[in-house]
Amino acid sequence: MINLSLRSVQTFVAVAESGSFRRAAELLNRSQSAVSGSVKQLEDQLGVPLLSRTTRRVSLTAEGRMLLIRSKNALSDLEAVARELRDEVLIRRGRVSFAVSPSISASRLPPIIAEFQSRYPEIVVELHEDVAKGMYDRVCAQEVDFAVGPEMDGYRDIAFEQIMSDPILVIVPLDYPLAGRSELGLEEIAAWPHLTMPRGTVVRRSLEEAFRSLGLELRPRFEVLHQQTLFSMVKAGLGVTVLPSISVPEDARPGYRVVRLINPTITRQISIVTYRGKTLSPPARKCADLIAMRLREQVHPTIANRSVG
Repeated sequence: MINLSLRSVQTFVAVAESGSFRRAAELLNRSQSAVSGSVKQLEDQLGVPLLSRTTRRVSLTAEGRMLLIRSKNALSDLEAVARELRDEVLIRRGRVSFAVSPSISASRLPPIIAEFQSRYPEIVVELHEDVAKGMYDRVCAQEVDFAVGPEMDGYRDIAFEQIMSDPILVIVPLDYPLAGRSELGLEEIAAWPHLTMPRGTVVRRSLEEAFRSLGLELRPRFEVLHQQTLFSMVKAGLGVTVLPSISVPEDARPGYRVVRLINPTITRQISIVTYRGKTLSPPARKCADLIAMRLREQVHPTIANRSVG
């Protein structure tokens, strides 16, 4: 078995690609004599000439051309393996920090985080629950690796990796006449007491824009930050609310009906939000990919038009 030196092979590739012992020596930060000696040692080990040397330039022999192709492929494979091994170490002993919309964190995220922690128990996960503006500010300040939530305009340094479309639905108390409907237009619910998210949230902004498009004004009876509080208030008969489908709990308790919103329909895009140009660390990339995959699997196209209770 021929015992080839990795350094000799790397040196040969540098000489072959640069066409000069001098330039190869500069690239490798070695002396020209050391570079020449490494190539000569490689030729002696293989028993064939690899380079044709002249006073002005070196060129490859037929054997040298063959070795160059195979060597570059082998070095590329070796570098890929080394990167994978380094990434695996980082993944097993890393840290992930991300921000998430309350609508996702309350209803969908816990089992995904549990799965991630079972796969990578030594990774420290930092979760920051925030409304859209707060999430985006954290990403822009690079306080977190990424965010998971609705897309929002106005941030030039933000990049999106789309996960899913999230339709907005109407949540109605069971004892309201509206609860018997399969679809509701915005004008039909405008006259009823309205419960909303606060300003600064994507849902609130989308709802205000929809009201204005119909010549209506949104006048909330109550403004509530947490969506689960809105569900509880609807159950208590305090009014109707409009919320994204992803926020509707799969194991919801009795007390309301979920109805499709029409005229107009409102849909938001849920994405992985990152700082533009930033490459996620291996642990953050694994976490973001798992969240995206599991959220796509949890899409329920028939979630509307069902009673809860």
